[in-house]
Amino acid sequence: MKTINLSKIKLRKRVSVMGIGVAAAGMLLAACGSGSTTSSSTSSTSSGSTATTSATAAAAAYFKGKTITLIAPDNPGGDFDLYARIVAPALGKYLGATVNVENVNGGGTVVGTNQMAAASPNGLTLGVVNFGGDEASLIEKKTGQNFNLAKLSYIGQPGSSPSVFITQPNSGFSSFKQLLSVKTPIKVVDVRNGTGDMMNRVVLGAFNIPHTFITGFTSVSALKQGFLAGDGQFAFENLPPFRSMLDGGQAKALLTTFEPTLPTLKKAVGSAITLSQALKLTTLTSAQSAAVKEALALSNVTFDFAGPAGIPSARLAVLREAFKKALADPSTIAAANKEGEPLSYTSGATVTSEIQTAISQASTISTYVNG
Repeated sequence: MKTINLSKIKLRKRVSVMGIGVAAAGMLLAACGSGSTTSSSTSSTSSGSTATTSATAAAAAYFKGKTITLIAPDNPGGDFDLYARIVAPALGKYLGATVNVENVNGGGTVVGTNQMAAASPNGLTLGVVNFGGDEASLIEKKTGQNFNLAKLSYIGQPGSSPSVFITQPNSGFSSFKQLLSVKTPIKVVDVRNGTGDMMNRVVLGAFNIPHTFITGFTSVSALKQGFLAGDGQFAFENLPPFRSMLDGGQAKALLTTFEPTLPTLKKAVGSAITLSQALKLTTLTSAQSAAVKEALALSNVTFDFAGPAGIPSARLAVLREAFKKALADPSTIAAANKEGEPLSYTSGATVTSEIQTAISQASTISTYVNG
């Protein structure tokens, strides 16, 4: 059975935001220019380039002075909200527009993405897409998703933060390895949709860890409250929103999907092992191992900025270029460091290719997310 192409997703080499270069329009025009003695074929190319440049200029002018709505499909303080607010000011700066972040929570991010996808494809309504969770929901055949992930207009990905599996300090567990021999089901609070839900079901299922899910939480904020109230002793979600609990000793990290790069996040997870290290603690079947790796890859292709299907190509190009510039802007980098959200720019074209690849492949996680 095929799985997601990890060489294209999980193992891709991302461009550091500190090294992004932006080509000047004058250089582009110089490369496309022609003299009076050019051949007919060259003239044809020049004419096409001029038309393209004209369309790009018109698209850039279109955004000037406009107001853009950027939908964060979660409550304030969640990862999608944080990435939206980190990028929005600089994105507006390079578009010459005002970018307002609107929180539309519900359905594990599905409600917000439904609203974005149903908007006019004019480039003035954008959103942060939870691809990993949305794709898992498709595999699970869950209803309520009114958009085609393959057809959205992807602008780029600002970065990817690791997910973390945490426990309460008094749970009696100090390492993930201890869970591999547990006999009594552990109680796990879970938002019944999204990337965290997928990681919960695949990791606990593939590692044969007995568990009971405590569901009914509609957001990460509600999940945190349930965890602190003792509704369950374990949770699996994106790391940054849990950092304050970890720093304050209200939770302990046992596992992360990958090693954090930011010092603040490294400090928060302490001695927690990575999912790759966990795979070496026990012997899994090939199907179990493949499912874990696929879930890890899906979790890495999320927080994607996108618009509705059908945004005109020239406008999409302008949005992508402004997004690229925004990720390199010092104000964006400073905001990301303050919030503990990693930045690692991935282009809209690359995101589109990866998502289409993921959707086209058969899945090995269905056994667990459908359970």
